[in-house]
Amino acid sequence: MIGIFIRLLKASQTRAMDPLQVSMTGVRMGERFLQVGCHDRALLSGLAAKVGLSGAAAVASSDPASAKRAAAVGAKVGALIDVRPIDGRTLPFDSDQFDMIVIDDTNGSFAAIEDAARLNYLHDARRLVRMGGRIEVVEGLGGGMFRGAVTRPRAYDMLRDLTAAGFKPSRLLAEKDGFRFLEGLRPNS
Repeated sequence: MIGIFIRLLKASQTRAMDPLQVSMTGVRMGERFLQVGCHDRALLSGLAAKVGLSGAAAVASSDPASAKRAAAVGAKVGALIDVRPIDGRTLPFDSDQFDMIVIDDTNGSFAAIEDAARLNYLHDARRLVRMGGRIEVVEGLGGGMFRGAVTRPRAYDMLRDLTAAGFKPSRLLAEKDGFRFLEGLRPNS
Protein backbone atom coordinates (compact mmCIF):
# COMPACT_ATOMS: atom_id res chain seq x y z
CA MET A 1 0.00 0.00 0.00
CA ILE A 2 2.80 2.44 0.84
CA GLY A 3 4.54 1.56 -2.43
CA ILE A 4 1.42 2.51 -4.41
CA PHE A 5 1.15 5.80 -2.53
CA ILE A 6 4.80 6.64 -3.27
CA ARG A 7 4.37 5.86 -7.00
CA LEU A 8 1.26 8.05 -7.18
CA LEU A 9 3.08 10.85 -5.40
CA LYS A 10 6.03 10.64 -7.80
CA ALA A 11 3.73 10.52 -10.82
CA SER A 12 1.85 13.61 -9.67
CA GLN A 13 5.13 15.46 -9.10
CA THR A 14 6.42 14.56 -12.56
CA ARG A 15 3.19 15.61 -14.23
CA ALA A 16 3.15 18.94 -12.42
CA MET A 17 6.72 19.70 -13.54
CA ASP A 18 6.25 18.80 -17.20
CA PRO A 19 2.61 18.18 -18.14
CA LEU A 20 2.01 16.21 -21.32
CA GLN A 21 0.06 19.06 -22.89
CA VAL A 22 3.07 21.38 -22.46
CA SER A 23 5.59 18.84 -23.78
CA MET A 24 3.48 18.15 -26.86
CA THR A 25 3.53 21.79 -27.95
CA GLY A 26 7.29 21.78 -28.35
CA VAL A 27 7.49 25.41 -27.23
CA ARG A 28 11.07 26.52 -26.48
CA MET A 29 12.84 29.19 -24.49
CA GLY A 30 12.81 32.56 -26.20
CA GLU A 31 9.77 31.86 -28.37
CA ARG A 32 6.75 34.12 -28.58
CA PHE A 33 3.47 32.29 -28.13
CA LEU A 34 -0.19 33.19 -27.99
CA GLN A 35 -2.70 30.99 -26.24
CA VAL A 36 -6.33 31.34 -27.28
CA GLY A 37 -8.48 30.71 -24.20
CA CYS A 38 -7.35 29.67 -20.75
CA HIS A 39 -9.13 26.66 -19.31
CA ASP A 40 -6.19 24.42 -18.43
CA ARG A 41 -4.03 26.31 -15.94
CA ALA A 42 -1.23 23.72 -16.17
CA LEU A 43 -0.98 24.32 -19.92
CA LEU A 44 -0.54 28.09 -19.65
CA SER A 45 1.68 27.83 -16.59
CA GLY A 46 4.03 25.39 -18.32
CA LEU A 47 4.17 27.33 -21.58
CA ALA A 48 4.86 30.66 -19.85
CA ALA A 49 7.64 29.05 -17.80
CA LYS A 50 9.18 27.38 -20.89
CA VAL A 51 9.56 30.61 -22.92
CA GLY A 52 11.19 32.34 -19.96
CA LEU A 53 12.17 35.98 -19.77
CA SER A 54 13.66 35.97 -23.27
CA GLY A 55 10.32 34.96 -24.81
CA ALA A 56 6.82 36.37 -24.71
CA ALA A 57 3.54 34.91 -23.47
CA ALA A 58 0.10 36.21 -24.45
CA VAL A 59 -3.50 35.10 -24.03
CA ALA A 60 -6.53 36.06 -26.10
CA SER A 61 -9.58 35.59 -23.92
CA SER A 62 -13.19 35.39 -25.03
CA ASP A 63 -14.65 35.71 -21.53
CA PRO A 64 -13.77 37.44 -18.24
CA ALA A 65 -13.35 34.16 -16.33
CA SER A 66 -10.70 32.98 -18.80
CA ALA A 67 -8.88 36.31 -18.56
CA LYS A 68 -8.94 36.12 -14.77
CA ARG A 69 -7.51 32.56 -14.85
CA ALA A 70 -4.72 33.67 -17.19
CA ALA A 71 -3.80 36.64 -14.99
CA ALA A 72 -3.78 34.38 -11.91
CA VAL A 73 -1.48 31.90 -13.66
CA GLY A 74 0.94 34.69 -14.53
CA ALA A 75 0.98 35.93 -10.94
CA LYS A 76 1.47 32.42 -9.57
CA VAL A 77 4.41 31.48 -11.80
CA GLY A 78 5.92 34.96 -11.88
CA ALA A 79 5.50 35.38 -15.65
CA LEU A 80 4.42 38.46 -17.53
CA ILE A 81 1.46 37.31 -19.61
CA ASP A 82 -0.18 39.85 -21.94
CA VAL A 83 -3.90 39.09 -21.51
CA ARG A 84 -6.27 40.75 -23.99
CA PRO A 85 -10.01 40.31 -24.57
CA ILE A 86 -11.25 39.08 -27.93
CA ASP A 87 -13.51 41.69 -29.44
CA GLY A 88 -15.73 40.25 -32.15
CA ARG A 89 -13.98 37.82 -34.49
CA THR A 90 -10.53 39.38 -34.49
CA LEU A 91 -7.69 38.30 -32.24
CA PRO A 92 -6.26 41.46 -30.63
CA PHE A 93 -2.61 41.29 -31.75
CA ASP A 94 -0.43 42.44 -34.66
CA SER A 95 0.36 40.29 -37.69
CA ASP A 96 3.37 37.95 -37.74
CA GLN A 97 3.94 38.50 -34.01
CA PHE A 98 4.11 34.90 -32.73
CA ASP A 99 6.22 31.80 -33.29
CA MET A 100 3.43 29.60 -32.04
CA ILE A 101 -0.26 29.73 -31.27
CA VAL A 102 -1.86 27.27 -28.86
CA ILE A 103 -5.63 26.86 -28.76
CA ASP A 104 -6.78 25.61 -25.38
CA ASP A 105 -9.84 23.52 -26.21
CA THR A 106 -9.49 21.29 -23.19
CA ASN A 107 -13.09 22.01 -22.16
CA GLY A 108 -14.61 21.89 -25.67
CA SER A 109 -15.50 25.59 -25.81
CA PHE A 110 -13.56 26.31 -29.02
CA ALA A 111 -15.21 23.39 -30.79
CA ALA A 112 -18.61 24.66 -29.64
CA ILE A 113 -18.18 27.97 -31.47
CA GLU A 114 -20.25 28.30 -34.65
CA ASP A 115 -18.34 26.81 -37.63
CA ALA A 116 -17.95 30.11 -39.52
CA ALA A 117 -16.71 31.95 -36.41
CA ARG A 118 -14.27 29.17 -35.53
CA LEU A 119 -12.86 29.21 -39.06
CA ASN A 120 -12.57 33.01 -38.88
CA TYR A 121 -10.53 32.73 -35.65
CA LEU A 122 -8.24 30.19 -37.32
CA HIS A 123 -7.72 32.48 -40.34
CA ASP A 124 -6.89 35.28 -37.94
CA ALA A 125 -4.49 33.00 -36.05
CA ARG A 126 -2.71 32.38 -39.37
CA ARG A 127 -2.29 36.15 -39.71
CA LEU A 128 -0.69 36.35 -36.25
CA VAL A 129 1.80 33.51 -36.57
CA ARG A 130 5.02 34.18 -38.49
CA MET A 131 5.80 32.34 -41.73
CA GLY A 132 7.08 28.90 -40.80
CA GLY A 133 5.36 29.18 -37.41
CA ARG A 134 2.86 26.69 -36.07
CA ILE A 135 -0.46 26.31 -34.39
CA GLU A 136 -1.39 23.55 -31.97
CA VAL A 137 -4.85 22.70 -30.75
CA VAL A 138 -4.99 20.92 -27.40
CA GLU A 139 -8.34 19.18 -27.06
CA GLY A 140 -9.56 17.59 -23.87
CA LEU A 141 -11.18 14.23 -24.44
CA GLY A 142 -12.44 13.83 -20.90
CA GLY A 143 -12.11 10.75 -18.82
CA GLY A 144 -9.62 10.29 -16.07
CA MET A 145 -10.25 10.59 -12.36
CA PHE A 146 -11.15 14.29 -12.25
CA ARG A 147 -12.15 15.17 -15.82
CA GLY A 148 -15.68 14.79 -17.09
CA ALA A 149 -16.65 13.95 -20.64
CA VAL A 150 -16.05 16.62 -23.29
CA THR A 151 -18.49 16.63 -26.18
CA ARG A 152 -18.01 18.29 -29.55
CA PRO A 153 -20.49 18.95 -32.37
CA ARG A 154 -21.03 16.05 -34.75
CA ALA A 155 -19.72 17.89 -37.84
CA TYR A 156 -16.66 19.24 -36.01
CA ASP A 157 -13.39 18.43 -37.79
CA MET A 158 -10.41 20.47 -36.60
CA LEU A 159 -7.98 19.05 -39.18
CA ARG A 160 -10.34 20.17 -41.95
CA ASP A 161 -10.66 23.60 -40.32
CA LEU A 162 -6.89 24.04 -39.90
CA THR A 163 -6.32 23.15 -43.56
CA ALA A 164 -9.13 25.47 -44.70
CA ALA A 165 -7.52 28.31 -42.72
CA GLY A 166 -4.25 27.83 -44.62
CA PHE A 167 -2.22 25.74 -42.17
CA LYS A 168 -0.47 23.15 -44.34
CA PRO A 169 0.36 20.50 -43.51
CA SER A 170 -2.06 19.84 -40.67
CA ARG A 171 -1.94 16.61 -38.74
CA LEU A 172 -3.02 14.74 -35.66
CA LEU A 173 0.05 14.44 -33.43
CA ALA A 174 -1.33 12.15 -30.74
CA GLU A 175 -4.20 11.11 -28.50
CA LYS A 176 -2.98 10.33 -25.02
CA ASP A 177 -4.00 10.67 -21.37
CA GLY A 178 -7.33 12.29 -22.17
CA PHE A 179 -5.94 14.82 -24.68
CA ARG A 180 -5.81 15.11 -28.47
CA PHE A 181 -3.05 17.19 -30.08
CA LEU A 182 -3.43 18.64 -33.59
CA GLU A 183 -0.84 20.76 -35.36
CA GLY A 184 -0.71 22.97 -38.42
CA LEU A 185 2.15 24.92 -39.99
CA ARG A 186 2.02 28.29 -41.71
CA PRO A 187 3.81 27.82 -45.04
CA ASN A 188 6.78 30.07 -45.84
CA SER A 189 5.04 31.52 -48.88
